[in-house]
Amino acid sequence: ELLCERPELIPAAVEEAARFDAPVQGFRRTVTAPVTLAGTALEPGATVFVAYGSAGRDQGGGFDITRPPVRHLSFGHGVHACPGSALAREQLRITLELLVSRLPGLRLAPGEVEMLPTLIHRGPAALHLEW
Repeated sequence: ELLCERPELIPAAVEEAARFDAPVQGFRRTVTAPVTLAGTALEPGATVFVAYGSAGRDQGGGFDITRPPVRHLSFGHGVHACPGSALAREQLRITLELLVSRLPGLRLAPGEVEMLPTLIHRGPAALHLEW
């Protein structure tokens, strides 16, 4: 409803969606030098899983498209940044613009959204809508 009333919030909604529920929850990394991590000695060649899907969450972690912009790792960072992040953001922005302009009143159906049971990628198994 808020996006229909205030479509200028669509870019903020795109970022908030990425921050709130990162599409990629983490990645494997290979240890390149001896290191101790949380009391465990790791040797070069060992594999670790870096789970950063909740790195952008805060104490009050609710979904709020009116919050001030915050940095998040939903598309990675630095040399590990997702090369398709700009395309993903643009696709969602365009989709939201079309939905609020052509199907005002479209909303999530009541109930929990079931997520796909995967370790790395996160997304809904189905998205039930009402209009």
